Amino acid sequence: MKTTLIALLLFINTTVFSDILPSTHFKSVQTFINEMAQDHGFNKSELQFIFSKIKLKKVDKSTQNKATTPTQSPGKMSWEKYRSIFVTEGRIDSGVIFWQNNKKTLANAESKYGVPSAIIVAILGIETNYGKVQGKYPTLKTLIGKAFGTSSRRNFYRKELESFLLLARENTLPPLAIKGSSAGALGYAQFIPSSYRYYAVDFDNDFRVDLFNNKHDAIGSIANYLAQHNWQKSGKIAEVIELDKTQQALAQAKISKPSKNAQYWRELGLEIDSKINDDTKLAFIRLHDDQSMQTWLTFWNFYAITRYNHDNRYAMTVYQLSEQLKQAFTSTI
Repeated sequence: MKTTLIALLLFINTTVFSDILPSTHFKSVQTFINEMAQDHGFNKSELQFIFSKIKLKKVDKSTQNKATTPTQSPGKMSWEKYRSIFVTEGRIDSGVIFWQNNKKTLANAESKYGVPSAIIVAILGIETNYGKVQGKYPTLKTLIGKAFGTSSRRNFYRKELESFLLLARENTLPPLAIKGSSAGALGYAQFIPSSYRYYAVDFDNDFRVDLFNNKHDAIGSIANYLAQHNWQKSGKIAEVIELDKTQQALAQAKISKPSKNAQYWRELGLEIDSKINDDTKLAFIRLHDDQSMQTWLTFWNFYAITRYNHDNRYAMTVYQLSEQLKQAFTSTI
């Protein structure tokens, strides 16, 4: 009798009063499982088993919709510091080696999609240090936690969780074994699951799309991603421009999507390089250092890079690292 009572108390303590429970305990998760079975033909019992392995913390509904801000968020980092993380001698040297080892594949991708090899290598260098750091976080746990937790982007992550399960089924991948970034990005190219499904390509024709182990697929997929976002072959990316305070106000140096053409800006008195055609659409961005601010004239290809990561600092780092890589690689030929 005493043993039974202790067991009962332990059961109550771990199931009723615990803040951390199997995700299948939550109604929202059950609704999601039912939808995946109904909409995509998943085996409901299999999903119940998989999801039961992931635990969730009970959410206080009074604080669920309040966005949390990290004390040291990347958004507060200066452009100078952000750039210094990635544009380093080590990353340039490793990038040149990667380029040399995959020269043919990069050339094929550049020929097919119009995206320069240097840009592809730079993105791989920034995302995963050329595949060395692909992420250590269990992706299913990451996505479930963000989709049904306190993230202000729960709807976004719910869709990514859906894409992840479809991706795993389509590619015969074990959902519980896959690891990625803390935001759910995957493989060499750090594609989110929906991007993996829509933009990843089998670039070496082995009848399998593999961004975790196949450098060829990663190279082709990055090029395809940028091409699908209207990369302009041989197009410019960015250049520094000097603007006075009045001109900066006119340019609204905040948004990287080109919307007005060069003629429009010239008519407002901005000194746009004469080599740029009147009908070329341009945008302006500001990048803040600790002590100063730079204004850049940007073209469509800069905006295309921001579709990979919406941070202007990211796109500028890709561009500047690519220039360093191109110079270093050319010197080895």
